[in-house]
Amino acid sequence: MTHQDNSQSSIPKVIVIFPAKNEEGTIENSIATAKQSYYKPDVILVDGYSTDKSTQVAERAGAIVIQQPTKSFPAKGLAMKAGLREAFDRSADIIVFLDADIRNLTPEWVDKLVKALIEDNCDMSRGFYTRHARDAAVTKLVARPMLHTFFPELSHFEQPLSGEVCARRQVWENLLNRDSGSNPTLMGGA
Repeated sequence: MTHQDNSQSSIPKVIVIFPAKNEEGTIENSIATAKQSYYKPDVILVDGYSTDKSTQVAERAGAIVIQQPTKSFPAKGLAMKAGLREAFDRSADIIVFLDADIRNLTPEWVDKLVKALIEDNCDMSRGFYTRHARDAAVTKLVARPMLHTFFPELSHFEQPLSGEVCARRQVWENLLNRDSGSNPTLMGGA
């Protein structure tokens, strides 16, 4: 697991992926901030057929821009799969998904997600943050009640859903292989 641009052989190659549609107002800052991470990640924007200038802004900010394979909405799962395949082709060791509309993203946030894998020897880490009381209707109305019903030992998690997910390449490969031939929105259709 080495980053080809770094002389320290212990630093993994990290790629950050932003699935996005019409995020021209936030994507430049998100990309610039992610690139400031200690891990100096490559950044991929997977465009969901934006009608604004998201792709042009992302390219100017130094992101690799690819198009979601089909024009479906919502299709975050399709965008995530396309981003993963691009990251695999670019020899990623660790892949981080971030939402493109985060206004208060910091390089340290990316570092913490990645460090959980390296220092704590985890396979996956997720973002956790406090939301405004009016936010997160899906979490409050669907995810938390289902978590309480099916996994009561985890019902203490206030924010089980997050667009900030980091995992080792092998975890993502296993998920894609498990999904081949089945529902294309396994990894999130919204």
